[in-house]
Amino acid sequence: MSNAKLNEIDYTDGILRSFLNGALKEIMSVVDAECGSLFLFDAYNKELVLNSFFNSDNLCLRGLRQKIGEGISGRVAATKKPILVKDIGADSRFPRNGFSHYKTKSFISIPLFTSQGVLLGLINLADKSKAGTFSEKDLEAVVTISRYVCLSYENLNNSILLKQEKESLYKQRALIEKYASVGKLAAGVVHEINNPLDGVLRYTNILFEQMENNSVSREYLLEVKKGLSRIAGITKSLLEFSHQINFNSRKVKKYTDVHELIDESIDVLSDKCNGQYRIDKRYKNNLPRILDIGLTHVFINIIRNALDAMPDGGTLEIATDTKDSVVEIAFRDSGSGISSDVIERIFEPFFTTKSIDKGTGLGLAISKEIISKYEGSIEVQSLPGKGSKFTVLIPQRYLENA
Repeated sequence: MSNAKLNEIDYTDGILRSFLNGALKEIMSVVDAECGSLFLFDAYNKELVLNSFFNSDNLCLRGLRQKIGEGISGRVAATKKPILVKDIGADSRFPRNGFSHYKTKSFISIPLFTSQGVLLGLINLADKSKAGTFSEKDLEAVVTISRYVCLSYENLNNSILLKQEKESLYKQRALIEKYASVGKLAAGVVHEINNPLDGVLRYTNILFEQMENNSVSREYLLEVKKGLSRIAGITKSLLEFSHQINFNSRKVKKYTDVHELIDESIDVLSDKCNGQYRIDKRYKNNLPRILDIGLTHVFINIIRNALDAMPDGGTLEIATDTKDSVVEIAFRDSGSGISSDVIERIFEPFFTTKSIDKGTGLGLAISKEIISKYEGSIEVQSLPGKGSKFTVLIPQRYLENA
């Protein structure tokens, strides 16, 4: 577990904060402290943030920030060494500035850190009951308890992470099972549908040509033809989805120019890319050729969706680049954007926000399945009314001569 990841979870997770608050109260009870505070470490800003403050005067100090290395708490956090001050007025190590909310002159400050030395936060104890002074025995007890608290904290944190990972794996497995079910369904049903469908379409076209242009029956038959064409489109998409799921990895490898594939995809959609759209190409020079196992399908679907998101026209920016041995192909549109709840489901088979005559909900599902063959990913960034950005990421191992 990385330090950054640990701090990120520590600082944001309510369960972990609640655990530390409970530990603070127990420690206060052990050493008869009437005042106690818990700071959590904000790794991003390199600051201690006051998470809780318990005292008899009910002071509200939550959210107070302290830079590492500054003030008493900041200096203790920087050294990661506990301190005992018996008389703040006589202790040359620390000025008394900012100490006015305590009733007594004695306090203990304990840094909290993991077994790997990652700073978690800090506990301060003050106002010994009966106006007493904290002793070395009190300090020893607090240090011992704090070590156990940190170990328990790590275990709880790891338990939460493990639970999150298991939930993520469960969702991935459920999605894979759904894909597999769709693939089997497509393979078994599509061929059974296509044969009679071809015959019905053929005879419909024959009847359509024989009818008078302005007849009511011809209009009805035109609607029948549209419905049949839609069925044919759905079965074609299902068959493509099935082929991608059962992709034969022993297929002959073919490397191609990514920019040529993008340009070909734009040409396929030339009837949609009319004068109301501006295509801004920002291609990286000398981009390595890439193994082609269906990228055209991915590009066509992303570009088509971008154009559909800009019904009144707009700009589609297509940029290519290489970063950290990964090829990035980004498509940014100036369209209507996508809400967060739609983004969560956007790659699910049969999920679509388009009208029944414009989408089957399989385009992006197939695209994601294709990119998974590259061990890559498709990232989506969008906000309603702010446009969308789809970024295709493909690892270096699928580049020519990699």
